[in-house]
Amino acid sequence: MARVTLIRHALSAWNVEGRWQGQADPPLSPEGRAQASWAASMMGPVDLVITSDLARARQTGELLAPGTTHRIEPLLREFDVGHWSGRTRAEIMQEWPDELAAFDAGQLSRPPGGESRADFDARVLAAASRVATICASEGRPQHPSRPSFDGDPVRAVVVSHGGVVRALARLLGRADHHVEHLCGYRARAQDDTLALEEAVDLLDGAPEPGGGGDRGRSPGRDGDPDPNRL
Repeated sequence: MARVTLIRHALSAWNVEGRWQGQADPPLSPEGRAQASWAASMMGPVDLVITSDLARARQTGELLAPGTTHRIEPLLREFDVGHWSGRTRAEIMQEWPDELAAFDAGQLSRPPGGESRADFDARVLAAASRVATICASEGRPQHPSRPSFDGDPVRAVVVSHGGVVRALARLLGRADHHVEHLCGYRARAQDDTLALEEAVDLLDGAPEPGGGGDRGRSPGRDGDPDPNRL
């Protein structure tokens, strides 16, 4: 068995600009790198990091647990928004007003040129199974200052995307809600899937950039579409 922390990546450059990302590959913003570095300082030991192959997830994983074994899993990619990728909501509204209204109302089977909800859900479940398999195959590594013992679980961090984390929670019977950056769930990898436990927020108590407040994130600058509206 493995203990898994499943989270959304830190703030990306396109999150800051309000651009819908999907499977496009913008990097973390400077603020996002600061978020991940702060969260790393609050984390305990990590044996394994598994991330989407997109830069914003890979970079988050590298900052959260440098020097740890890293595995890339493309099934963890974000929902593909097709022709809407790289555009702001205002730009999408200008060119596809009817499709966006249907998307918001949950009446669109897929965005133009993008992924269907059914295909996305199937991929998310396959990703959870793949994560469980990777955790089982890795085992617990030896470390001079932290020797492993039979029966100790692997401690893994999985960095994916808001749509993926939200969809998996929905598919496993959890209440549907928006997933903030560096938020997600603690979970157990068992058999061939993940069993979600409590919600987790790695930015809980983080200082607000520029001083004052907390949370370390910027409300209203998201740029990620919600595939659960499909």
